[in-house]
Amino acid sequence: MKLLSSTFAILVLAGCSAPKSEAPAAASTTPATMTITSRSPEAIEHLKKGEILAVNQRATEAVTEFDAALKLDPDFVLAHTARGSATPGPDGLKELEAAAAAASALPAAERALAEGVLAARQNEIGKARAAYTTLTTAAPGDWRGHYLLGNMLLGAADYAGAVPALRKAVELNPAAGGANNMLGYAALQQGDVEGAIKAFTDYTVALPMEPNAQDSLGEALLAAGRFADAEAAFQKALALSPQFFSGWDGTAYARHYAGNEKGAGEALAREKSVATRPVDKLGADEVRAILMVAAGNRAEGTALYASLDKAPDAMPLSAFIPARRAGLLISLGRGREAMPLLAASIKRAESNELPKGLAGNLRRLALRLRAAAESAAGDAAAAQQTASLLEQDAAERKDDVNAQSGMHYALGMAAMARKDYAAAKGHFAQCLARDWPCQFDLTVAAEKAGDAAAADAARQAILKLFVRDPVYAFFRSRLETKSKTS
Repeated sequence: MKLLSSTFAILVLAGCSAPKSEAPAAASTTPATMTITSRSPEAIEHLKKGEILAVNQRATEAVTEFDAALKLDPDFVLAHTARGSATPGPDGLKELEAAAAAASALPAAERALAEGVLAARQNEIGKARAAYTTLTTAAPGDWRGHYLLGNMLLGAADYAGAVPALRKAVELNPAAGGANNMLGYAALQQGDVEGAIKAFTDYTVALPMEPNAQDSLGEALLAAGRFADAEAAFQKALALSPQFFSGWDGTAYARHYAGNEKGAGEALAREKSVATRPVDKLGADEVRAILMVAAGNRAEGTALYASLDKAPDAMPLSAFIPARRAGLLISLGRGREAMPLLAASIKRAESNELPKGLAGNLRRLALRLRAAAESAAGDAAAAQQTASLLEQDAAERKDDVNAQSGMHYALGMAAMARKDYAAAKGHFAQCLARDWPCQFDLTVAAEKAGDAAAADAARQAILKLFVRDPVYAFFRSRLETKSKTS
């Protein structure tokens, strides 16, 4: 599974109930599980099937099951929550909002689920965490609540909270592949590649016919530098389900890191042909563009990236493409070309065109990139002013680790413009471990500050694992090129 960007992460729900009534109270020796409210037992079964598909990152297939559930029971609130969660862009958000409103009359656990999924989609992190905590309290014996809470905490890099919650989910349901999957990513994000391989292997044992299990195992093998083994796992995922387009994405990374750029491009072309949703097709093209640049084919890669602006139907990714392309241009020393893209992105984010959560994320991204462009141009005052806007944003979102990381990145860039490299190094060091632009600039700031040991440590932290992320691949290539020429 691609654990990248959270913008597209499927927040899977749990749901199941008795027709128009709550299930009988459990005996005192049995932990409570969540009820479901639907007038159709058949609809409930479709929901459960879709839930398993969604947990295993098979969103298109999951939506088919949710559609079937809603055909049988158009008022099935949890099925609307499920389908809204699996539907990217404004349409999915509208369905989640309607479902959360309709859930007000449901039992506490169901209501908390609907409210939590909506809050997470809106990037209201504290509210979502509170809702999922309520879900685990109202239905402590239901693995799904622990899974959702653990998954969210993992996204916030709260490993101390995420790992126990995910382990509880596995304890309650050993076949809960999604929880084993996230335990593997918790290990991988902390640099424990062997622990990740074990967790993903357990996932393949629990669900031997599930393609996402093989895909996740391939990602851990990729991280370890075992490119042939990784590609074999990705291809096994595709053999289990030819529609599981993510297997082609993983194959592309295995080939890219092995030096087979032609093969990587072919794999991404296959991914685009297999994917059915516009957002997934656009994602394949974006990865292809960045990997081209990382491999040294700058002209073709940047030209492909520029052409992606013409994909307005691929929300929410299409809203971010201009700003993300601007980030690449800045890294290539073309900050002047990037500034109009960033200005347009900020203007769009500050209009009423986009949903609030999406708009906030776009504004943060564009501002941090603007600070980088201003720093590169030597305009310390402008960079500091932009960083101040992100300081204000971070103060309003103390529970958002990405907002905090963006603030430190911008403050570090402002310090770089002032040639205060020690201060820049201090800010960059406070970024998230997987904020790759920030970690790369930490190596630069440490070198300029005369701290060779810190620069080398930062460099080794980046190069330790091979990560399935186009931004990482680009900055890794910059470090490797620098090492060859120094």
